[in-house]
Amino acid sequence: MDCAVEVTKQVIAHQEIQQRKDDFISIASHELKTPITSLSAAVQLLDRMKDNRRQELMLKMISQANRSASKINRLVEDLLNVGSIKEGRMQLSKTRFKFSELLNDCCAHVRSLDNFEITISGDTDIEVLADEHRIEQVVVNFLNNAIKYASASPLIILTVSSDGHEARVSVTDHGPGIAKSELPQLFGRFYRSDLSTEHYAGLGLGLYISSEIIKRHGGEIGADSKLGEGSTFWFTLPLS
Repeated sequence: MDCAVEVTKQVIAHQEIQQRKDDFISIASHELKTPITSLSAAVQLLDRMKDNRRQELMLKMISQANRSASKINRLVEDLLNVGSIKEGRMQLSKTRFKFSELLNDCCAHVRSLDNFEITISGDTDIEVLADEHRIEQVVVNFLNNAIKYASASPLIILTVSSDGHEARVSVTDHGPGIAKSELPQLFGRFYRSDLSTEHYAGLGLGLYISSEIIKRHGGEIGADSKLGEGSTFWFTLPLS
């Protein structure tokens, strides 16, 4: 009887794992299909227009193609990062740098949008020994989430502080906020918030990858939020 129960548990566990794999493949396929279709359409139209002098439409199609290609690149990079994390192959190339230049670079794409304002406060001249590219990846992920989930919040606040032992970077929006029950799950692999039952693009990997990057630096990562009051995503890095 016990043997039969154990076999049943193993079968159920295997089915659950297979279902998660199937769900992931479905999500990944869906997310990749949209930008690939858009990219293909833009390139085909550009090909038909190559002898046409309608420059304005051509520039629009080039811009669309670039956006689609960038999205595909981000999705593939997320998948590669997860593979590296699972296999223990994520390498860190640490250098000493100040946050000031990094944060301005991270915010450039937000400032190019007319409907968002971003402010940077605190001690941005704090120096850390870290992988600058990886830390930039975390900050950009936080900013992209603020744009995506708090699109009605025009102000995004980025703050840098230190307690003498570690640096803390936070990104705050004034969007709809996140339910307390969701907060512990946010940094899990493939987790995607079901906020307002709307569909948001992505594989649910950004915060998971960010979490692994910060952990490998010996820091901490987290989020504070209340429904209707916005959200703050933050991480810390050792100063020495």
